[in-house]
Amino acid sequence: MLITAGRLGHQPTTTSPAADITSALQGALVSGLDRLAHGVAVVSIDGRIHFANASARALFARLGWAAHGVRAGEHEARWRAALQRCCAFGRRELVEVELPDACLVAALTVVAVEDDNMALVIFGRDEICGSVELQLFALRHALTSAETRILLQLCRGLQASAIAHENGVSRTTVLTQIAAIRSKTRYGSIRSLMDALARMPQLAAFSPVMPSAVQ
Repeated sequence: MLITAGRLGHQPTTTSPAADITSALQGALVSGLDRLAHGVAVVSIDGRIHFANASARALFARLGWAAHGVRAGEHEARWRAALQRCCAFGRRELVEVELPDACLVAALTVVAVEDDNMALVIFGRDEICGSVELQLFALRHALTSAETRILLQLCRGLQASAIAHENGVSRTTVLTQIAAIRSKTRYGSIRSLMDALARMPQLAAFSPVMPSAVQ
């Protein structure tokens, strides 16, 4: 069961201006977490999910974890052991789980919630660069729509020949467009460009405001 973010920390018992500011900041933090492309969740030692941002909720829905907590099939023991070491002993953990369509990677670190220790779980992404930061990067460097598309394909790991085949153009055309991207962005190589994109702050695509936790 997911619980509201307000129950994750101590709530002021007065209605002082300081309390109002604290409440507003908590709301802003929860809203901000929903804008992150990385899934972020707070999970107790028994696998129950107490908080999840929008990206984590989408992941949990895909994996069937939303209603029953963290369940990883044959990898259940690995998750349980990682949660135990994190929550009980304060150890940081890295968990990798092979799923049918991807490899799920999560980092765990301990957080204190009232009188209990829980795991703050930060999930990895399936892509080097998401659509939001890619569009922001393209706008920043005045890339054309064709160049932006090629940049996205490069982020997917495609080589020039594969990009040419997918776009229905010659390999020479693709290489010319890649050269234009490098010139506009001032990166000496595609590898350095990919490294820069991978280090960009990763934002989720805008979606209507949704509650970050439900009863």
